[in-house]
Amino acid sequence: MNIKLFIEQIENADPNAEDLSIDDTNKGWGHCQFTASNLTFSSVLVSWDDLGGVGIACQLIVAVIKTCKVARHLCSKCSIKPTAYLSDIYLSQVIETLWQLWIKTRQVSPLL
Repeated sequence: MNIKLFIEQIENADPNAEDLSIDDTNKGWGHCQFTASNLTFSSVLVSWDDLGGVGIACQLIVAVIKTCKVARHLCSKCSIKPTAYLSDIYLSQVIETLWQLWIKTRQVSPLL
């Protein structure tokens, strides 16, 4: 299931990896997890049925929130005070996408 692989990709990202570009660290942490492979949130979040249910959606949200926390930690450690974090943008996009998938599902099957 692609969504589980995507969650693993997010969870297993290493902020100390030596091959990260400067754009993928600190306030940009999250970029590589969400765009570095053919598994992106827009490619795996196509329908609620593909997602597999609320439990998987919650796992995804937790993984993205962890990414947000790591970005803040990285910036704090380097005394960087960004005005925005890229991971926050991905969190917003993931939640909006999940919401839209849920709404679509409810329109097709109002008993959910």
